[in-house]
Amino acid sequence: MHVLRGVLALSLCVSLCGCNLPAYAGGKPLGILTLAYGAHLNASDAFVGLSVFDGERLSTDANGKIGVRLGGSVITLTEQSGATLQRSGDGAHVDLEAGSVYLWSAESNPVEVHVEGALLRPHGAHNAQAQILVFAPKILQITTRQGSLDFFYHAEFRVLPEGQSYRIYLESDDDPQGTSGAGNIGKKAGMSTGTKVAYFILAGVGAGLAAWGIHDLIQSNNGVESPAKP
Repeated sequence: MHVLRGVLALSLCVSLCGCNLPAYAGGKPLGILTLAYGAHLNASDAFVGLSVFDGERLSTDANGKIGVRLGGSVITLTEQSGATLQRSGDGAHVDLEAGSVYLWSAESNPVEVHVEGALLRPHGAHNAQAQILVFAPKILQITTRQGSLDFFYHAEFRVLPEGQSYRIYLESDDDPQGTSGAGNIGKKAGMSTGTKVAYFILAGVGAGLAAWGIHDLIQSNNGVESPAKP
């Protein structure tokens, strides 16, 4: 009888432990790495073919780069960047902590980026292609190459039209430091006195697909999902 009770107790313990396994152990991956060098997935070295799950962190060293396919969308972090990915409906939410991210957001799997308290997402149900860079604390540089982006910051909202590069000073003074003498500033696009957000349009800042290595990611045949990470 004592032996039977011991077996039953052990079985119950194993069953309860199994219920507490991390959700991603048997869950569906959020995406798959299609480019990785000088890069990390959480605390481990990253390599092509690894699955990326909800809540995991991507980061890069100096001269590193990491790319992930998220359904029909693609994002790439450049050197000395860090971001956490989360599932958001059929797409993904990117919390960009440092560095820069280049995104190709497909209509079927939209990608939004949260950075320095601001939120950027494709304007309407359209494809979008953009680069978002943390230029300095509370200073963003955003290039919209295809499609427009919606920009939210506290009570501030603006649509950033495609084909422009913007330097955005969050909670800026009337004359943001570092703007005088900057030869690449084309014109002042405006300023919100409510949240003191200053917008500047830059000239000649855009980057092509090839320069970011995105063209190869989009054209590559990486549709086969990698085995789920244990």
